[in-house]
Amino acid sequence: MTGRQRYAALALVVVAVIGAIALIEIVVSPPDPTVGVGLPGADEAQTAAPTQAVVASPPAAPAGTTAVAASAPTAAQTAPLATSAPIAATSAPTAPTSVPAPVTSAPTPAPTPQVVVGQLPELPVIGTAPEFAGVTAWLNSEVLTMESLRGRPVLIDFWTFGCINCVRTLPHVRAWHDAYAPHGLVIVGVHTPEFRHEYEEANVRESLPSRGVIWPVAMDNGYKTWRAYNNRFWPHKFLIDQEGQIRYHHIGEGAYQETEKAIRALLAEDGTDLSHIPLSSASIPRKTTPSPSTGPRSLFAGSGFAFGSYLGNPIGTPEDGARVFTDNVAHDAERLYLDGRWDWVANAALAQPQADETASVSVPFHAQAVSVSFGVSGAEPIRVNVTVDGEPIPADRRGGDVLTGPGGQTHLLVDQFRLYDILRNGAESVGELQFMVDQPGLALYTVSLS
Repeated sequence: MTGRQRYAALALVVVAVIGAIALIEIVVSPPDPTVGVGLPGADEAQTAAPTQAVVASPPAAPAGTTAVAASAPTAAQTAPLATSAPIAATSAPTAPTSVPAPVTSAPTPAPTPQVVVGQLPELPVIGTAPEFAGVTAWLNSEVLTMESLRGRPVLIDFWTFGCINCVRTLPHVRAWHDAYAPHGLVIVGVHTPEFRHEYEEANVRESLPSRGVIWPVAMDNGYKTWRAYNNRFWPHKFLIDQEGQIRYHHIGEGAYQETEKAIRALLAEDGTDLSHIPLSSASIPRKTTPSPSTGPRSLFAGSGFAFGSYLGNPIGTPEDGARVFTDNVAHDAERLYLDGRWDWVANAALAQPQADETASVSVPFHAQAVSVSFGVSGAEPIRVNVTVDGEPIPADRRGGDVLTGPGGQTHLLVDQFRLYDILRNGAESVGELQFMVDQPGLALYTVSLS
């Protein structure tokens, strides 16, 4: 091979090598997203599409059932719709030891559908209303039966006079009674007791005028009607039509407009014209509804509620039939902190200070208002000193049961089992209440925050 031929062959080899390198570069290099913007997919490579929150729609209720009435979210909300029966706002029963276990075979009503404001709901049949059972006394009424009430819509309200959740619904129930009883509605309060004092007819009867309860009340001390309805909550309302069929129910506070619209729907089925009657619940003062941000809560004293988990400090040391508690821990909200001698029984804490001793309970709170269920074991009232953040409660924040002494100290006189109105903040605030007693006989049942 001549020199010229060798030079030509070498040049061909160099060209081939350069071409191979270029081909490798084209194959392994990723495409530039800025090139070819008009091509499919190029815009997505440039800027990701914004993610939008999706509001879940409530599932449709199956035929013949209903779903618990839910409140519609505000425009700012993007979470799924919340039901109107918050579990934490309601009180679950601790049945007395003499009451048999719940009957699990009784039918549990399905929830009721959401009601759109401005419309009357369609109310499918849930089941047949059970008869009143085991009623020990009828207050404000002669004996009633479901059979005798046929032809009229009936609102059954399971409640108890010491339950703050029940008490807050009563102004609404009274408004429905005033508006719709003249058109055929019958309201029956089924009073199923939660605490010992609520079993006594005299105590229940005495509580009715102050609560504005003028409709029939059945005392269900044996939980017989409670179990016939397979109930588990205070308060719990069942709406029954003119044929004795359950058409709606609601657990807990709230859903006042939805419940009233359901009442109007049953009356309209009989041809009753209510167009001239406005929704009465719209005129109820705002103070009767729970705090919008935290809602109502009840803190239960005693060892029988949630295994005593409402107690914030260690269980006291046993001593002479009581326990000596020491409050030497950091305080958290939603807990009770006992100090001194207390008898810590199933559904209450009983103050047992000895001579020259005091017993106290501290309650950190985040609430608009605070009420406390107190009772007394003897015939004489017991003075309970009360402070907020270590000072007497200011005049503009005192509840209706708070009294003042000569030196400006604030206190209560506990003379019977009932809810005592302690603190009215107006707006939600954070602080700590302390109750102190220097004589035995005070019983603490619940602290209610709203």
